[in-house]
Amino acid sequence: MEYTREEQEAIVSVLYNLAHADFRSHELEDAVYQECLKELDFSDESFVPCPKDELQSKTFETLRRLAKEKKHDFSLMMTKIARSDGEFGVLERKFVTEILDMCNIPFVAR
Repeated sequence: MEYTREEQEAIVSVLYNLAHADFRSHELEDAVYQECLKELDFSDESFVPCPKDELQSKTFETLRRLAKEKKHDFSLMMTKIARSDGEFGVLERKFVTEILDMCNIPFVAR
């Protein structure tokens, strides 16, 4: 699936923040995050993801406008990252739920 640069940057910013939502660095989360970047065909060494407190103002509108199939894929990417370390923790659940609710994205578990 092809994503616009704006869509890629919005998704990558959310995924980056999700991978760091529990304030711990996990190799498995980073590996899945890198897989998602490949799936998005995103590579930009100079790109800086939006800080968590700026996501709503800078990414949510773009995420709301995603096509149904892209929302499905994005939701699945979030699930993969959140579960990659074996624990879908409280902070990760809260973050994912906020994104799903605020951006009208369905939860996709598999």
